[in-house]
Amino acid sequence: MVTLYYASVPTQAERRATTRQALLDAAAATLVKRGASGFTTTAVAETAALSNGALFRHFPTRLDLVSTTVEHVLAELRGVYATNFNRSATATTPEELLELLWVCMSDQRLAAVYELYAQCRTDDDLLRSIQPIVMDHLDQIGVLAATVMTRIDDPVPPYAVPFVTLAILSMQGLIINNLAGASIGVERDLIIALADSYRLNRSSPSSGPSPGDPQS
Repeated sequence: MVTLYYASVPTQAERRATTRQALLDAAAATLVKRGASGFTTTAVAETAALSNGALFRHFPTRLDLVSTTVEHVLAELRGVYATNFNRSATATTPEELLELLWVCMSDQRLAAVYELYAQCRTDDDLLRSIQPIVMDHLDQIGVLAATVMTRIDDPVPPYAVPFVTLAILSMQGLIINNLAGASIGVERDLIIALADSYRLNRSSPSSGPSPGDPQS
């Protein structure tokens, strides 16, 4: 008796999805390696070892490619952030959590996105395309980081969410400065200043009693 085995042939939809994923991976790699100025459709197609025609069948314009690449990169980063936060269960002080946040936010892929985002100052179409994606990413990271704040204070005090927002925006500004070669190496100073700010809010009478404090 002869048994025949047939190799599974990918469907057209599966081949299309595979090509699209390859293009997005190549686009992310191109953005990190060549920067915003070197992020062209030709460069992405070359990195993916595909033709320009194949690229344009998935992304009709450069703007389509840019916005989808930004969304792709930020979604990947959020997965990394969630994994890192969950693994670092021993981080229980403001400094430790801020250092963890900095490690996440200083990823070179995020710096590449911010470099691209900086071009929005003179490109309204680019701004309309990627600003909602970047803002949604920051909101989701803020929610994740605020949830992790329960390791410091549980229940989380009302000033924790604005604090996380301040920390993210401060680190975002530092990343942009680092792209220009300024402020490199001062992240530790920023972390200490932010941690001091959190403790100051915690001790402020207007913040209410800390967990475990006697109620009046």
